[in-house]
Amino acid sequence: MNQIKIGAFISDCRKAKGWTQNQLGEKLGITDKAVSKWETGRSMPDLSLFMPLCSLLEITLNELLAGEHISEENLKEKTEKILLEVITNWLGSDKWELRDDGIEAKNVLEVRNVSKIYNTENTSTLAVDSVSFQIPYGSFVGIMGASGSGKTTLLNLIATIDTPTNGTIEINGQDIVDLSEIDKAKFRREHLGFVFQEYNLLETLTIYENIALALTVKEIPKNKIKQIVLNLSERLDISTILNKFPYEVSGGQRQRCACARAVSVNPDIILADEPTGALDSNAAKQLLDTFTMLRNDYGATILMVTHDVLSASYCDQILFMKDGKIKTALNRKQESKQAFFTSILEKMAWIAGDENNVL
Repeated sequence: MNQIKIGAFISDCRKAKGWTQNQLGEKLGITDKAVSKWETGRSMPDLSLFMPLCSLLEITLNELLAGEHISEENLKEKTEKILLEVITNWLGSDKWELRDDGIEAKNVLEVRNVSKIYNTENTSTLAVDSVSFQIPYGSFVGIMGASGSGKTTLLNLIATIDTPTNGTIEINGQDIVDLSEIDKAKFRREHLGFVFQEYNLLETLTIYENIALALTVKEIPKNKIKQIVLNLSERLDISTILNKFPYEVSGGQRQRCACARAVSVNPDIILADEPTGALDSNAAKQLLDTFTMLRNDYGATILMVTHDVLSASYCDQILFMKDGKIKTALNRKQESKQAFFTSILEKMAWIAGDENNVL
């Protein structure tokens, strides 16, 4: 899949419509800078924008991904070739690595019958509806759902940022629901790691200092902090930027710094909220490879909220949310990322079809 060719094709189609980059951006609800990045081959459109973009430019998805108009007689051949390229180029060709250390995995997270109701003067909104699930240590679990499905609210409840109306949440055996605000802050520092879409790094601190700060707050001895930071930065390929400030490095490097900061304190679980949302496709792939490495090599447990199928295909398990409920779950088992990607698409189509049917 040629990103530069696709960008040039988008540019040609836009110009044929007589639109500026700003006009196309307004129609899609994005900035003209994002359109410029597509057209110069520096990034790809977000997956959620593929179909709206195709509709506006009056092209098919296959033509978009091929970067050219496709004649009817070549459609089938081109379609199969494009699909294979998209999946293979983005996901690679790895196979599932079975982890078997002879120890039965215990649950790091247990959510039982959790609900969240937001009340205003005139209305009540049920954002999370009687949700229950468990996550074993060393798992990489994703939560998927449309905007408004409740996935971010659920993550905030687990992160102790918000409090459930009903139900219990246990992390490493501790019920976090009834903790005081002071105890919640202490719990977040000592037991949770966070990776956000917008990095949340301190711009006045260097990359080294951002990572070290989390260890300092946890009162790790100073002589140990340096070695932890150096070891992690080498594994995450950010050793050469430790003395730079966040505004001096790329988005992908900032996110890898956030990953180092999150895992440095050896948290019970890392919570990631749309972590690839602000990254281009290459940086997103690097970040997801980093998550996989943290899971495999450091035994990290990761819970990631995402709307992106490609990102979700890196997970061990996907929980699908709709209307505040977990509608279904999908386990990767021993599938490759490519096969799991296809399974996720099929499950999403089933959920969409279920929405359109009256039972």
